[in-house]
Order: sequence, then structure tokens, then C-alpha cells
Amino acid sequence: MKRKILLGLGFIFTVSLASCNTQAKEAKSELQQNDLIVKRGYEVYKAKCSSCHIESINRNEIMKIKKEIKMGKRPPLNAPPMNEVSARLKVFFKDEKSFKDFVKDYITNPSREKGKCMPMAFKMFGVMPPIGKSLTEEEKEAVATWLYRAFNQKWEDFHKGKKCRMRMKMNMEK
Repeated sequence: MKRKILLGLGFIFTVSLASCNTQAKEAKSELQQNDLIVKRGYEVYKAKCSSCHIESINRNEIMKIKKEIKMGKRPPLNAPPMNEVSARLKVFFKDEKSFKDFVKDYITNPSREKGKCMPMAFKMFGVMPPIGKSLTEEEKEAVATWLYRAFNQKWEDFHKGKKCRMRMKMNMEK
């Protein structure tokens, strides 16, 4: 009798281990797949977006650029930095799916009305060209995924102060 119980427990233990191993492999495979899509998104960014958008900027660099603009100089950038774009869009799109859906649509059919930029950004850079029309759906998905996952900064990390928060709130109400 003890032998049957031990054999039964051994069988259950073996099945449980096999199940855990399968789940671990599936989780690892999913992580690898996510890493691949983020890597692919970065490649798309480098090939198609980096001629206008730099990858990242910090608050001190932003303040320096603002001073130059106030002195009447042209900004040294052609478009907002990607880490700032990511932080700004996360104010409006709280989950990854809505964020990526917006990015894929906006890069294909950009417009001032759809844009989520601060008003000054539109004055400095205008509306981006419809670069998404030259991308495959897979490339759009990859670059949108990269933009969402690659940056963890908050909008407040870039723009502190009452005026920016007020403008941001006004833009959200539109």
C-alpha cells in the first residue's frame, strides 16, 4: 500500500515538474520574443526616425535649448527626442496597447489635431511627415513597442513647473 502511495506521489511530482518546466520555457520564450521586437523597433528607429529624432535628452539639455530659443536661435533639434515623446504619450495613453495604437496611427497619418505635443513643439518642429506610410505593419508595431518599453521617464522629469502642468492639463481636456 505504501508503495502505491509513494508511486502515486512520485508520478504527481514528476508531472508537476514537467508542467513547471514547460511554463518556465514558455515564459522565457515570451521574454525572448519581447526582447526581439524591442530590438527590431530600435533598428527601425535608427533606420527611419533617427535622422530627425535623437534618442534621448535630459532636463539640463532641455533648459539649455530653451535659453537658446529665447535668445532667438533656432533649436539644435529637428524633432522632439524619443524619450520625451514616450514620456509625453504615456500621460495620455496609460496602457501599452492604446499607446502603440496611437503611435502606429500618428506616424502614418500625422496631424496637428491628433498631436499630443506641447504647443511650442509644434511651433518649433511643425508636424512630422507621414513616415509610417513607408513602413510595414510589423515595423510600425516594433517601433511603437520600442518607444513604449525603452523609456521609463515621467513627463515631470522633463518639464517641472506650474505652466507646463497647466498646459498639459489643457491639452488633455481637448
